[in-house]
Amino acid sequence: MKILLFDMDGVLLESRGYHMALQETVRYMAQALGFEDQTLTPDDIATFEAGGITKEWDEAVISTALLLEAAWKVDPTRLLPETSIKTTTHSSKIHFYPDFNLLARQLSSSDLHHIPPLERADLHFKKKNHFNKRQHQILHTLITEAHDPERSLPHRTFQELVLGSIEFKRTYGLPAVLAIESYLLKHDVSNLSEIDSARLRAWMSLPKHAATVITSRPSCSPAGVFSTPEAELGAELVGLKDIPIVGWGGITWLARKRHVDQQVLVKPSPVHALAALRVSLGDMQENALTEAANLVESGRGDSAWQQLAGAQVSMFEDTPGGIKSLQGAQEVLGKLGIRISTRYFGIAKKQVKRNALLACNAQIFPSLAIALNQSI
Repeated sequence: MKILLFDMDGVLLESRGYHMALQETVRYMAQALGFEDQTLTPDDIATFEAGGITKEWDEAVISTALLLEAAWKVDPTRLLPETSIKTTTHSSKIHFYPDFNLLARQLSSSDLHHIPPLERADLHFKKKNHFNKRQHQILHTLITEAHDPERSLPHRTFQELVLGSIEFKRTYGLPAVLAIESYLLKHDVSNLSEIDSARLRAWMSLPKHAATVITSRPSCSPAGVFSTPEAELGAELVGLKDIPIVGWGGITWLARKRHVDQQVLVKPSPVHALAALRVSLGDMQENALTEAANLVESGRGDSAWQQLAGAQVSMFEDTPGGIKSLQGAQEVLGKLGIRISTRYFGIAKKQVKRNALLACNAQIFPSLAIALNQSI
């Protein structure tokens, strides 16, 4: 059997919408704290991603924590507004800028790669001794509530930018403040031409050929879990609207079922790649996720795993997370006596990301189209 596993952002499509929403979110947070025009650069984002900090929600909150630290050097009482980015003004402007790239490098050291990104950030700021007790608590709360739209101003702002004000209000039931169109619909660009999409669909239709998206994007989830269909929007954009997806929605469902944090199940966890492999075999999302978690937890699996024996699996990624997830999955399957062969296609132009992918034994390609020519 031949299986292709695709990351979405940076691989199937250029996630300009996410990156622009991230930059705009950080700009809004900086303005709310009294900075002059300030946000992340593309190199800052690439450095975060190369270090395994790939969720824009996390990058936005981590960057906001650094902005708070810098703002407190000017005014130790300065805080973010609680509800709306448009409710706070400061008489004194801050003219210096914190070093986002330095923070990204500090949080990306190899000894931290096994720790989820938000935990890395929490540990980083806890170690600093120039904060008072209240400031430590503010930063801890900001980081630990990073994914709560009702309590996290960076998250709420980012989601309104991503979905657009109308869809944000409908989806979350929260007031919209930006009156803005969806950044995903407006700015994302497919990395597949119509010809490439058609060729990939034809390849997928052949016997014993399968492809699945493995992404941290919010995605449709099993019943009972709230998630937004951002991965499905991306798949439609690239001409693969029927491709199976194992995304954040499914991971959230599994995390709640297991009473654990999503971060321990999403890539680079082997659970994510194993679930994608099961979906590639034709499993429903719920069963694929459950069996993947069972296998990692107990080392024992059902008979369906044997269908992967001898499979050739190709992973297309722009960051190490998915590659490490598949490497872990290969190791877990090997302990069952199931051998799969793997190839890793790194899609990257920026050197910091190329270096991170090379460290994971990936072949590097400047575009998905060129990588596909080597694989199908």
